[in-house]
Amino acid sequence: MTDVTCALIRNDEGLVLAVRRGPAMDNAGKWEFPGGKTKPGEDHEDCIIREIGEELGISVIISGRLDPVEHDYGDKQIRLIPFLCDTLSYKPVLSEHDEYRWMLPGELVTLDLTAADIPIAFQYAAEHRVTVTGEPEKQEPLPDTGTDDELALMMSRIHSTEEITMVARSAAGNESLLSQLVTLSSSPVKRVGFMSSWALSKVVDLDPKKMAPYVAMMIDALPGVPNESVQRSFMRIIMKSEIGSIPESHHARLIEYCLSVMRTANAPVAPKAYGMEILSSFCERYPDLVNEVVGVVQLAITDASGGMKAAGRKVIARLKTGNKN
Repeated sequence: MTDVTCALIRNDEGLVLAVRRGPAMDNAGKWEFPGGKTKPGEDHEDCIIREIGEELGISVIISGRLDPVEHDYGDKQIRLIPFLCDTLSYKPVLSEHDEYRWMLPGELVTLDLTAADIPIAFQYAAEHRVTVTGEPEKQEPLPDTGTDDELALMMSRIHSTEEITMVARSAAGNESLLSQLVTLSSSPVKRVGFMSSWALSKVVDLDPKKMAPYVAMMIDALPGVPNESVQRSFMRIIMKSEIGSIPESHHARLIEYCLSVMRTANAPVAPKAYGMEILSSFCERYPDLVNEVVGVVQLAITDASGGMKAAGRKVIARLKTGNKN
């Protein structure tokens, strides 16, 4: 039996990368999670990092694993070992595959996947509260949060980037809807929180000023956020917001939180990248922070992916130049 690694690569919006096998490959036209066979004496972790670099030209950071899958293709038997990975890259360079898509967990199970990749897609979907049909699992009645239960149900049923973008556009022009999404982002139902906070992160792209009244609340909530997706969205919103929109009473709290994220070895790559940028912005206002921030960024990128290292070096160069001036 041959050991083969694959990666469920997540970008900073929580979407997962799927690639389609090209005409020259076995199972041409089938979708899969990228990866490949381990070389003699090669660790599985080293294998997936190498394969993703060779196949797609992007850097990833391993953040977890799923259960291996054994499959007999008739002419070969494989043990597929899936890794959860994070990346800052959005545009892979395809060398063997002929198409790629960034997809929500529920969308993965709708693809025409290779046989060994199918149970892996279902594993990941199950962890994100999605059933085998791609529909959300039935949830227990939501606690009273002061929001419309119909909106929470609608958010739980979203399965595409296009739908999220439409909700964000509506919220940018509707203060009541925007306020409800902020409340729902703290929902105990993980999927509702994920989708609501993701929509808010799209709103800040449309008009950062729309999110300004909610930034302080997000800073207060960050230390207790149990949902990694909500943490990522909140930090992205704060990063995109002007420092002037953050109350001074919350400056120290946010700086300490970002420093803590940067010092956490196993923190996902996206919050670290956002933390770097937030701290860099604060250094313009508090020059005494520069040396500490440079030090923590240098530490964070020591064993990081290529994308994270490049982002960190830019931040360091910017801070040192500003320090000299």
